[in-house]
Amino acid sequence: MNRVCPLIGVMLLAACGGVRAASWRAGSALLSPGLAKSFDETAVKDPSVVFFEGRWHLFYTARGRGEYTTGYTSASTLDELNAAPRHELTQIRGRTERYACAPQVFFFEPQGLWYLVYQTRDANYQPVYSTTKTIDRPLSWSEPRVLVEKDEDAKWIDFWVICDETMAYLFYTRNHHDVVVQTTSLDVFPQGWGKGRVVFRGVHEAVHVYRVHGRDEYHMIYELNEQGVRSFGLARARHLAGPWEKVTDTYATGGQLVFERDAARWTDMVSHGEMIRRGYDQRIAYDDTASAMLIQGRLDDAGDTPYPSLPWRLGLIKRSRQ
Repeated sequence: MNRVCPLIGVMLLAACGGVRAASWRAGSALLSPGLAKSFDETAVKDPSVVFFEGRWHLFYTARGRGEYTTGYTSASTLDELNAAPRHELTQIRGRTERYACAPQVFFFEPQGLWYLVYQTRDANYQPVYSTTKTIDRPLSWSEPRVLVEKDEDAKWIDFWVICDETMAYLFYTRNHHDVVVQTTSLDVFPQGWGKGRVVFRGVHEAVHVYRVHGRDEYHMIYELNEQGVRSFGLARARHLAGPWEKVTDTYATGGQLVFERDAARWTDMVSHGEMIRRGYDQRIAYDDTASAMLIQGRLDDAGDTPYPSLPWRLGLIKRSRQ
């Protein structure tokens, strides 16, 4: 059973492993939808970002031309991303339709390869991957290969890989409720996945897992959806295999956002965020004493706008402590 730590207002008690968050500071949006008729003219979503050789490398879901595809941009600072050239990764696609989204990028040291893990609509959302030796060359990514063959009709979504010293772990959301993990050894990755096992429940999607820098602990951030308003909860474990215990369902919410004085409010919610990592390899580590998260967001003024037409943007939020 998941243990819920008690809350005082929006602050977490010290008993919850030292995770205290009174608010998140937010600046201006860092990446907005592109020009009319571009591949990302409607929305930019689902960021995955690493800092490598003096540049930020951002992969994201692009909504435009009536379809979802994968975009890439790079700049020396996050503030320069919006003005940087954007590239549609045209070779990254599903077999039955162009749909390809929710990328995760990391460098797999044992093979000396960059990996993109993402989803297509093949087989009711199929986990796939592409590789390259040169992250800054958009055309160098390989054609998609199946990561795991689905063995059930349930919907799998938002795939995330993290490794310890011997094993790779694949997390995903099943039917917008359960968090499932599959494992394989580093020696045979990306093949050899075992049977899926439910390790957590009660999420909507967008489960991301990180090793906490300096501690033998892992954190899982997961997205919740309350009548269209997105937010993040937090769980923790001593081992990637679990057991996972809930810390709070209100780790990052729109109500906790405090915008800087010179920043226009661009979002009322916190959705599909990627922690700014320490490093870029398969260990997927972050520093929870200086948490910063690149999120997708929007104002809660869409009315009856269909989800595919919502104008998501990307921006950075940083946790403030009291």
